[in-house]
Amino acid sequence: MKKNSLVVLLISILLIFTSFVGCSNNDKQAGSKPKDKNVKVHRDEYGVPHIYADTVDDLYKAYGYVMAKDRLFQLEMFKRANEGTASEIFGEDYLEHDEKMRRDGYSDKEIEKMIDGMEAFPKKVIENFAEGIDTYVQEAKDDPENKLSEEFSEYEMEPENWSSVDVLRLYMASMTIFMDQEQELENAKIYEELVDIHGEKVAQAMFNDIVWLDDPAAQTSSDSKTSSGKGTTFGPNTDSREVASIVEGVQQKRKNFNQTTNELGIPLKVGSNAAIIGPSKSETEYPIMFGGPQVGFTAPGFIYEVGLHAPDFDIQGSSFIGYPFIMFGATNDFSFTATAGFSDVVDIFEEKLNPENPYEYNFKGEWKEFEKRTEEFDVKQENGKIKTIKKDFYESVHGPVISKDDENNVAYSKKWAFRGTEADSWAAYLKMNWAENMEEYKDAAQDYTMSLNWYYADTSGDIAYFHVGQTPVRDERVDWRFPTPGTGEYEWDGFNNMKDNPHEVNPDRGYVANWNNKPAPDWNNNEQSFFWSSDSRVQQYIDGIEKRNKLSMEDVNDVNYDASFVDLKTRMFKPFLLDVITKKAEEDKEYEKAYQLLDNWNNLKVDKDDDGYYDSPAVAIMQTWWDEFYSNIITKDAFGDVRKDVRAIIDPSYGSGLLYRLTQGDDAELNVEHDWLDDKTVEEVAMESFDETLIKLEEEYGSTMDEWNVEIETMTFGDESIVGVPHGFGDDEEIISMNRGSENHFVEMTPEGPKGMNVTPPGQIGFTTKDGKRSQHYRDQVDLFKNFEYKPMLLNEKDVKENAVETNELSFDD
Repeated sequence: MKKNSLVVLLISILLIFTSFVGCSNNDKQAGSKPKDKNVKVHRDEYGVPHIYADTVDDLYKAYGYVMAKDRLFQLEMFKRANEGTASEIFGEDYLEHDEKMRRDGYSDKEIEKMIDGMEAFPKKVIENFAEGIDTYVQEAKDDPENKLSEEFSEYEMEPENWSSVDVLRLYMASMTIFMDQEQELENAKIYEELVDIHGEKVAQAMFNDIVWLDDPAAQTSSDSKTSSGKGTTFGPNTDSREVASIVEGVQQKRKNFNQTTNELGIPLKVGSNAAIIGPSKSETEYPIMFGGPQVGFTAPGFIYEVGLHAPDFDIQGSSFIGYPFIMFGATNDFSFTATAGFSDVVDIFEEKLNPENPYEYNFKGEWKEFEKRTEEFDVKQENGKIKTIKKDFYESVHGPVISKDDENNVAYSKKWAFRGTEADSWAAYLKMNWAENMEEYKDAAQDYTMSLNWYYADTSGDIAYFHVGQTPVRDERVDWRFPTPGTGEYEWDGFNNMKDNPHEVNPDRGYVANWNNKPAPDWNNNEQSFFWSSDSRVQQYIDGIEKRNKLSMEDVNDVNYDASFVDLKTRMFKPFLLDVITKKAEEDKEYEKAYQLLDNWNNLKVDKDDDGYYDSPAVAIMQTWWDEFYSNIITKDAFGDVRKDVRAIIDPSYGSGLLYRLTQGDDAELNVEHDWLDDKTVEEVAMESFDETLIKLEEEYGSTMDEWNVEIETMTFGDESIVGVPHGFGDDEEIISMNRGSENHFVEMTPEGPKGMNVTPPGQIGFTTKDGKRSQHYRDQVDLFKNFEYKPMLLNEKDVKENAVETNELSFDD
């Protein structure tokens, strides 16, 4: 069954499913034929596969096969990472990672049950996709010299077989990581420290300022009137407790998990931006869809591009590796993209342990025994041998126990709002791909239980935004920013109706913009409220869109360019700083020079002359002033041992809401409660910080401000980990850092169909031969990415065939 891959590849697979009939999304007509069930794979000049199949069965088998051919080692790594078997290959450094994935994950039997409960269409798709991957795995095992990427021999391993369980688990585990959090414990630790330093009254005012309940000035992506509730400020679950020691342990485990997870090539710093330009704001009067999923930069990339074509079905775009559906792209009728939703879909419950038996916890007045299971881990030792390690895990009625302190009779467990429904979300994404109009798209959005934002634009000129995901009906008596007592009085009371989630169709403003910001005015995310503030990074997109009367795709690219390089502090804080130093600039030439540099700066951290330094000395001035300003307000005296911890809350990359509200004073829609300035004015603190800035910079760079040149920050595609490069060999070239999507796509929906362009760096194919030669498509999109240039999205058969540089045929015989 082996033939030259450049000629014809014959795959003998028994087809038993031929009943795709009817016209619903769950029972599609696949156009099955008794003979000549052929698949053609056209690859364009960037190696992107465009798969044409006679049946839907063949389409998804071919998709799995082609993805495995391009990225098998990466698929194997994500499979192992998500099932908790990485330490079998990489050793004890990855054992803690594996333990968490097993602790929070599902058994094979549980996943099999979910698959059995699927409707016929998504169930068959997942089976076919897995079969396609497994077919290539078998071929690669038969011909390892030519069909296994070099990494397999590097780590002395071979790929495992694949099943539908592996495909669903990969999706479930990786998507859970994207929206997982333990911030409630972190908040409890911060609050406890503030109480110890300042007493309860002052601590509450300070905490309300740094983790506010709701900032009414926060930018939103819709005007939806729906509400998610707020809970009760400092309710019965916020008595000062001894949680610091527990949180320290959880934090360290989380830190270790994050490190090894990133080394496995699974991104944790997720974000993403998107914009839909409606007809009233479009230069051509056709909707424009832009998306920039931010899931890290690795080589191979986390995102895989493909075109899928079967009778009555055409879709082109990209998705996360190992996902059979498309997340960012277009059909003939509509374009779509997604960003992380950041709604509050996770709660930590505090379990009260039995002093006489730490394996029991109090629930509804009774001592209840934790469910216990024992997992075995095969761990590679330094001598290459495998050692089997057993680990006990415990679970309460709320979920897996993430920390247990027998001495203080307390444990903490985690509960996800989407737990047990992940297969439904998987099927909903597939359903969205097969939608034929906005109503069908909306139906799919309202079936999706995990927290994302979905975006839609069609050939009729309609645009729409949907904040998707299932949120619990929480007890209003408790403070939702902290762990909830697990004793039974404050349980969730079901879930909010997902049809009531924030959404908007054809907004009057003519566009939708999102950079993980607040979806609607009365929709809060509780313990992570600091992400949704009046100083939101999404303002960069709002400003860029609104200052243009009409936009083309090139204009949207310009908006994205500015957002990718802008110093995010300049939008809200530079005008304030200029006002502060204006008077002194009129009297002092040094301050006048600094003022001019700041005022003339376009706020972008760019290196146009390619000398390795940012083009403007204002970069050094703004960065140094910000650090001084922050440090002069958020002091060691105020925060004690948690000062380092709060920086990620008070000064996140998403926006610095507290400090912006301080600069606004009484004009802020949400006033601060605590006196952060020790009876000084914020202008006085800003000026003192600026004085210190000039002294520091003169000491470092000399007295000539024009020579205050800061070296550019750089990034690479895939950093080498402490044990090698588990997700691939990466790419060593350093390029200037960009706050940008890991992939960018632009699609204009014309009456004749979609037209688009995109870039998916570093390249499509992650294969390296045994002698170290990388595929020509390993990094052939890096220069495009660096220069904000794009390749065309081939969205119809005519364009695909005209741009095909290689065509292979896959035959699926009865």
